Amino acid sequence: MIARDRCEIVARGLREHPGVLRVIIAGADGVPIVDDAVLEDRERAAASAAALAGIVDLAAAALGVDDSQGSVIYGRERQVITRSVGGDVLLVVLALAGEPGTGVYRSVRRAAAELEAAPVRAR
Repeated sequence: MIARDRCEIVARGLREHPGVLRVIIAGADGVPIVDDAVLEDRERAAASAAALAGIVDLAAAALGVDDSQGSVIYGRERQVITRSVGGDVLLVVLALAGEPGTGVYRSVRRAAAELEAAPVRAR
């Protein structure tokens, strides 16, 4: 597992990107590591994101997509970008869609790579 302080640093960088509304970093088990929301929302969002990641992996495999790395859900005004990090961490970003959220996906990819390169905390 990646150290919480490292997750905080990466989340802080993403929050500074224009259009980013929320950053969640959670374990693949759905337990939040970092999240801006109130406690009840943290647990629900992290668990939902972990479930989504599992479903995305199943759908990707069924469609012949090897090594799924995440997903993007577009709404009229918002988008949700998920990115798997090293198999045990999930990065989730809620951002404005369209022009206000331009470039968020690239920032999420960079942040995921940064988390992946982070030293792993001993359990």
